[in-house]
Amino acid sequence: MKKILCFLMAAVLILCCGCTNSEQPDNRPAEDLLEEYLKNIESFETPVREYGKTASRILLEGNLMAGILYPETEIEALNEAVSQWVEKTVSYYLEETDTIKNQSEPAELTVAYDSCVYSSKYVSIKMSGTYIAEYMAHPVDITKTFNADIETGKLLSLNDILIEGKIKTVEKTVIKKAGVKSSDVDKKLLDNWFLTKDGLEITLNRGEYLPMSSGTKTVFFPTDELKGILKGTREETSGTQEETTKAEETPQTSQSETVPEKEDNNDKTVISPNKPMIALTFDDGPSAHTERLLDIFEKYGGKGTFFVLGNLIKGRESTLKRISNQGHEIGNHSWNHRQFTKLDEKDLTDQIMMTRAKILDVTGKDCLIVRPPYGACNDDVRAIGKELGVSYINWSVDTLDWKSKNAKAVYNETMKNVKDGAIILYHDLHKTTVDAMEKIIPELINQGYQLVTVTQLLTYQGQSLEAGKMYYKQSKSTK
Repeated sequence: MKKILCFLMAAVLILCCGCTNSEQPDNRPAEDLLEEYLKNIESFETPVREYGKTASRILLEGNLMAGILYPETEIEALNEAVSQWVEKTVSYYLEETDTIKNQSEPAELTVAYDSCVYSSKYVSIKMSGTYIAEYMAHPVDITKTFNADIETGKLLSLNDILIEGKIKTVEKTVIKKAGVKSSDVDKKLLDNWFLTKDGLEITLNRGEYLPMSSGTKTVFFPTDELKGILKGTREETSGTQEETTKAEETPQTSQSETVPEKEDNNDKTVISPNKPMIALTFDDGPSAHTERLLDIFEKYGGKGTFFVLGNLIKGRESTLKRISNQGHEIGNHSWNHRQFTKLDEKDLTDQIMMTRAKILDVTGKDCLIVRPPYGACNDDVRAIGKELGVSYINWSVDTLDWKSKNAKAVYNETMKNVKDGAIILYHDLHKTTVDAMEKIIPELINQGYQLVTVTQLLTYQGQSLEAGKMYYKQSKSTK
């Protein structure tokens, strides 16, 4: 408990947040600012995800907003260990926030992952993120790693992959490089280890073995230093067939590589202003399931709006192009799902403009609609949106697909709440949601609904999109 209380005084950098060269908010016109982000697009930080398919744990309960991205793999023991940690972490912070009184905004828990394959033999997963609440001076660092043998499916400790007796060599090096006092060392010192193509990382969470002011510390062992320490040798190849077929985010394996990148000029959809229309919207992609969702739209008709995360675009550029080329609408859902109302002007500008620049770079089309993660918005967020020239879009129907992860439940929620002018919230990150679309899309069309984009819906209902405003559904907007 003492360590946890210490954690609550911690200060960390925002999880996975990319950056531009500017340290302060940039007050130039939005067009000039966008050009600057485009010039710096290669500096945006994106996760390395060589193994597993991205899944999520989203929570909006009590005083907590939680967004956790984690991998689902072909290794059962690894999946179980990761999912148990995710649920334990969510439960802990739910209990933590239950004690918070008189809080104007919920606390935020944001965690994402990296996954690497080493020498086609080992898979390493690193979960990292932050927890922040109003009562805290600074966020809490969160880091947890998981490692497994790809062939046997066995979970691994660091000692399992080191030559006998070398664990002490690694421990001594970590102690020396990190400056840990020998009296503070325990058996968990080397627990957070992560293998990358470049070497071995050992992470010490803030406040565990070093003063809080030292922050979270990572000790790195380059590949050359691992010779004579790590069992076996790294294959100097670009990866085996087995490795690349399991990589979710790499361009080599994207299902959309075979999709033509020319625009679909055969779409003859005609929108009638006198017939009911709704907007199906999908958050948190592009994902491994987005291609199948596009196939469903292509089969039955209609258009959707896809609010994408900037740091999930890498490796799925062709999917993003296909969304655009098939006449669907692309929206901005931030860079890495941070709660907008907890960000300062510089960080919020980064979240919006980095994703906007990435979408423009990939599709050639600018994106001026933004869905704030968790729907969180206030006057400050609206003011920054106005400066950046973007409009905010929330929803009128939440299918709770992120909670049920059940295709039948998603279908029932949709049919129970659908009506003319509705903006319906889904997440194409979930297979179960796309499963539900196999039935929902043709059923809605059979009932006479026109499936249109958000911008089309608002336009046909007589609303013009204005920068800085929040839109929810037909004939309703707030300043």
